[in-house]
Amino acid sequence: MQPQRIKKRAILGGTFDPIHWGHLGIAYGALAQAGLNQIIWVTDRHKRDPRQQTRIEFEHRQAMVQLAIAPEPAFCLGPPPPEDPKAGYAIVTGQTLQQHYPNSQWYWIIGADAFSTLPKWYRAAELVETFEWLVAPRSASPPPDNYPKETPLFIEISPLNLQEGQPKLNPTVGTNPSNLPENTALIKTQKICQQVAIAFKTRQIHLRCQILPTHPLPIASTLLRRHWNDSPTIRTWVPEPVQIYIQTHHLYQNPQHPLPPHSSSIPRL
Repeated sequence: MQPQRIKKRAILGGTFDPIHWGHLGIAYGALAQAGLNQIIWVTDRHKRDPRQQTRIEFEHRQAMVQLAIAPEPAFCLGPPPPEDPKAGYAIVTGQTLQQHYPNSQWYWIIGADAFSTLPKWYRAAELVETFEWLVAPRSASPPPDNYPKETPLFIEISPLNLQEGQPKLNPTVGTNPSNLPENTALIKTQKICQQVAIAFKTRQIHLRCQILPTHPLPIASTLLRRHWNDSPTIRTWVPEPVQIYIQTHHLYQNPQHPLPPHSSSIPRL
């Protein structure tokens, strides 16, 4: 009997409140760069930051992730995390999935901001030794007024849905040093990776990480939650099945800070 082939699998976790094209763009970038066989999406049951609490239940957020990733065979939904927030450590998620998927080479897809906190995670040394980290640059600030109405990513995946399968991502997206906002995000991400690597090196722990060459789209779940009602344009930031789900279940109907008429504070993508 031939030994089972080792597959490359990655974990992509988040609150996904709601899931949007920024999340999906990062996932497709990781698939291409690391040659992954599968990405396992893990929805956080509890908010890590109490300032960002929402009334949207875990079950709704989990259902939206399932709808968004359904067209891509390489994406799958991970098991629900424990009910007890104290038991929802990343190490628990990692060990659970390792047991469920043996014969795997493991990666963890993560945004640069969350990656910067990795040295403080519970049992971080075990995580670092188990996973290779795929770090996605994040926009440090809202885009300027002259930000292009269509980013390269959205040009490539128009119309904005995954009904017909995987978007045709341009492999050059995220690699143009002349794009100032993007280049700034890349430089900041490089510094974060260096700082995290040094923090572990002082503990005699070797960190393996790559920076994903993805375009840091100015999409934020916070803006989606706040302005779902008053900005039809912002709804295109999520796949069409998720749009329908949000409308059907009347989610995000109480914006915290409604925009004034004809506001330009939401970037046009």
